[in-house]
Amino acid sequence: RVFRNWKVEDFETPEDATLRFGADWGFASDPTVLIRCHVIGRTIYVDHEAYRVGCEIMDTPELFLTIPEAEKWPITADSARPETISHMRKNGFPKIMPAVKGPKSVEEGVEWLKSYDIVVHPRCVHTIDELTLYSYKTDPLTNRILPVLEDKKNHVIDALRYACEGVRRVVSTKQNNVAPLPMANRW
Repeated sequence: RVFRNWKVEDFETPEDATLRFGADWGFASDPTVLIRCHVIGRTIYVDHEAYRVGCEIMDTPELFLTIPEAEKWPITADSARPETISHMRKNGFPKIMPAVKGPKSVEEGVEWLKSYDIVVHPRCVHTIDELTLYSYKTDPLTNRILPVLEDKKNHVIDALRYACEGVRRVVSTKQNNVAPLPMANRW
């Protein structure tokens, strides 16, 4: 297992919480996912998820509206589907923006998530499933665990990485004594 730093717990989201949203796109066998979370100290609280396999692009705004306040807050989405981001902007989600990807962004994002405690609301069943099952690859000849992340059961986790991207970048620049770059008003 990749994640051991999490638990399932019923909690109320504070009214003054800064909500963070992340989206990952899928269709045939992979789900389209939207996750909502907030960060307090060194803890990430996941309180809502939307998850659907076979979600048509036209139906994605409706899926996202199943999460409270999703249309009001910025959403960081998988940048691999710019046409889907464009569609979402035109259909009620003007604050959606692409995630910043690059070499090792998956590994660095997962390591950052592992450095926090994660509390998952019981209604987020797909988040619970992925945190339970997400694993490293195994050498087929020796059955030893490899230091390579498996690219399965990770769509909610990808969405969580995207949701926390801004926090991760600010924390990383502060830890390295580098002034954070000003965030452009993307919406």
